[in-house]
Amino acid sequence: MHVKYYKKTIKKTHQTPLKIEKSILFLDYLNHFISNAATKRVRGYGTVGLSYNTIRTYKSLFRIVKAYEVDKSEQLYLDSIDKYTAESFTRFLKIEQQYSDNYCGQLLKLLKIILRDAEKSGLEVHPYSNYIESFKQKSSDRILHVLNPDEIKALKGLQHIPEEYKDTYKWLLIGLSIGQRVSDLLKLTPRNLRKATSGLYIDIVQQKTKKAVTIGVADPLVIEILEKEFPKKVSQVSFNKEIKVLCKMARINEFVSGFKNNPKTRRKEIVSAQKYEFVTSHIMRRSFASNYYGKIETPLLMNITGHSKESTFLTYIGTHQNKDALADLFMQQAGVIW
Repeated sequence: MHVKYYKKTIKKTHQTPLKIEKSILFLDYLNHFISNAATKRVRGYGTVGLSYNTIRTYKSLFRIVKAYEVDKSEQLYLDSIDKYTAESFTRFLKIEQQYSDNYCGQLLKLLKIILRDAEKSGLEVHPYSNYIESFKQKSSDRILHVLNPDEIKALKGLQHIPEEYKDTYKWLLIGLSIGQRVSDLLKLTPRNLRKATSGLYIDIVQQKTKKAVTIGVADPLVIEILEKEFPKKVSQVSFNKEIKVLCKMARINEFVSGFKNNPKTRRKEIVSAQKYEFVTSHIMRRSFASNYYGKIETPLLMNITGHSKESTFLTYIGTHQNKDALADLFMQQAGVIW
């Protein structure tokens, strides 16, 4: 491991310097961790190789820790991140930088992962690193948007779509029909399609989970698009901009509350605006899960969306377990048996 070792001096209460050999800067170890991302085990999935988005979050942690060090005029060592430092870093994130609770919690979680990884490598870390806790936004504070069946129907009925939006339009309808992350959706090619006895299937390996999933396509319009008018590639940036325009064209313009970036503060704030303004690529997968929840068995939906825990799935769609819907489903299926 090519990380630099340093001599560090800590003063005792009687001012006698205590030399500690082989201290390692946190950012040096984090850089080493990132450079070896291809061989890192993916927690919870038993696979190897961190995804592009995961690597990007670690790079964000590097950038933010560096900003913290500049702000505090100090460097962080693996064995110096104690309770005081962790609390100071949390204040820097939440109060000084005004990051959202979810983002603060994510960064603290990553900080702890790096320290745990360093400890497993035989390096000395501060004992308090075991007690660093992440946090997230309260469920009551979350604002989630989905496209309901009527809004999806309005999108399907759009006429005279400008040529430059046609591919994005097709991807949007496909995305609403198959419930995948945008990173997986926009990588689809005709090679992912397979005709089976029951209809048209899509075989993919989800980028984040490395899980092989087969999705059946039930929407006749989407089947026609996939078989006869497969869309061309578009970037995620263009896609996110253009779906807002398409939703505006479909008059998805009810006034709702949501989070939008303030260009002056560069932070998200709650504002009231027309619904199409809050539409992003996340809405496809969440709409799919929300619209089918209670109508399709939850484990089946989770297999398609890539959620491993039901609690995570329910939080994702912003609901609690619909016990009546599940009981209704049981009664329907139990009636067949009896």
